[in-house]
Amino acid sequence: MSVGSPGVVRSAVGCGLYFGLLAVFSAGVAALLRSPVGTLSLLVPLFLSLGPLFGSLDATQKVGQFLPDRAGQQILHLAPEGALGAWSGIAVMAGWAALAAAAGLRSLLRRDV
Repeated sequence: MSVGSPGVVRSAVGCGLYFGLLAVFSAGVAALLRSPVGTLSLLVPLFLSLGPLFGSLDATQKVGQFLPDRAGQQILHLAPEGALGAWSGIAVMAGWAALAAAAGLRSLLRRDV
């Protein structure tokens, strides 16, 4: 595999996008919950347990692919699988990040101003 192979540059650029959006999503949740323990208690199971669990069960596979981690990871694959492509998956992740950031900002403004 080389830089000229199909999908390699997109995956490399997408890796930075994915982790940046993951940081924005996590910061939004942290601002919303205002508790490090609560934030970790929500995010760790979401990314390490629920995403893989929903992706592996037939009954929840269609819903599971729209979770933030599973949708965003589509850009990392050279050949994305499922209903979401690489760019549509990162768009879903961006939507989750924007929603979390907006909710965190609103919560911060209501509590601290």
